[in-house]
Amino acid sequence: MADEFPQADIIGTDLSPIQPRWVPPNCSFEVNDYESDWGFTKPFDFIHARNLQGSVRDLLSLYQHIKNNLNPGGWVEMVDFAGDGFFSDDGSMQRAPNLTEWFRLHHEASAKFGKDFDVARHHPQRMIDAGFKNVKEDVYKVPLNSWPKDRKLKDIGRYQQLNMIEGMEAYSLALFTRFLGWSIQEVHAFFAGVRRELVDRSLHVYTKFYFVYGQKE
Repeated sequence: MADEFPQADIIGTDLSPIQPRWVPPNCSFEVNDYESDWGFTKPFDFIHARNLQGSVRDLLSLYQHIKNNLNPGGWVEMVDFAGDGFFSDDGSMQRAPNLTEWFRLHHEASAKFGKDFDVARHHPQRMIDAGFKNVKEDVYKVPLNSWPKDRKLKDIGRYQQLNMIEGMEAYSLALFTRFLGWSIQEVHAFFAGVRRELVDRSLHVYTKFYFVYGQKE
């Protein structure tokens, strides 16, 4: 985004200092907790966040933080995947018990953590509750691997498969060990079954990504 909009100043935040150092001159990163007080010195024109499932304790409070840090007329965009499971149109999801269980366990662990895993469905109403206008929601099917015949969806599926395999430990390890009482060895053994299903192209499984955006008055 910094490359595409060189006239803009882009600031990224995360809880951990995991960002690359080789970035455009108009891009910087800060270690920050978006559920704590925001210490920015000037408001933004656009705020984007994604993959917040299982990581927000009070969604309305987060939107109030966002609103307080936007210029009048500024926009917020949220991107999260569906919190009600994975899907298939041909019934092949029934042959993916590990993916099904992985999703269920995330809901269980996130509930014990006090943070809802199914935030995607709440975004539109919470934006409205916080006072945003022009709230819109777009929903897209995203395959979990390269099973689609359509070339574009096939490429999207490859990226999503890589995203899930490489991000599995970051999503699950702390939740499963701290809140479900699993050992690290048990988690890794379970991951093996999930990975087998993620690379199985006979499983025509997809998730739904929700793009929700709204504008400050």
